[in-house]
Amino acid sequence: MIDKIRELLFKLFKKESFIGKIIDKLFTKEIISYIFFGVLTTAVNLLTFYLFKKLFISIGWEGILNTLLSSAGWEKALDFLSDGSDYLDANTIAWVVGVLFAFFTNKLFVFESKSWRPSVAGKEFIAFVGARILSFVAESVLMFLMVTVLSWNELIAKIIVGIVVIVMNYVFSKLFIFKKEKTE
Repeated sequence: MIDKIRELLFKLFKKESFIGKIIDKLFTKEIISYIFFGVLTTAVNLLTFYLFKKLFISIGWEGILNTLLSSAGWEKALDFLSDGSDYLDANTIAWVVGVLFAFFTNKLFVFESKSWRPSVAGKEFIAFVGARILSFVAESVLMFLMVTVLSWNELIAKIIVGIVVIVMNYVFSKLFIFKKEKTE
């Protein structure tokens, strides 16, 4: 399928042209697969976020950060989080579900790392989660800034931040986690 799309694009733009070279670099099986599974991971993440956000609203949960600040007597900080920090909790749960989904789809379909030997898969999983922790911190900080500081809609902020995270995660996965084994 990807080869057919590439063929069609190269009929429109000569492979040697500037646009043809961009197409040649960007329309690879790996990148298209990463985008496809990135979109699915984002959908899983957004759906999980939405469901837990609704659940927290229905049970009156204001969030772990609110609970901690309240128990510490930090009333001024609580005023800053007047609508609660439940979206951060929902985001954390969505992140865990998304990371598990992304690990398996990236390992099997995007980077085609087929080894399930504990020494290989375990190392990949630890590196994958480590990289995702970095992107999770970036995601949480951006979500906090956009929602709490800038008063943006939570879902819009989540979508924008998701795009930033997809790019970060591809770079981490490609360069550090699912490295192709050299065969000689």
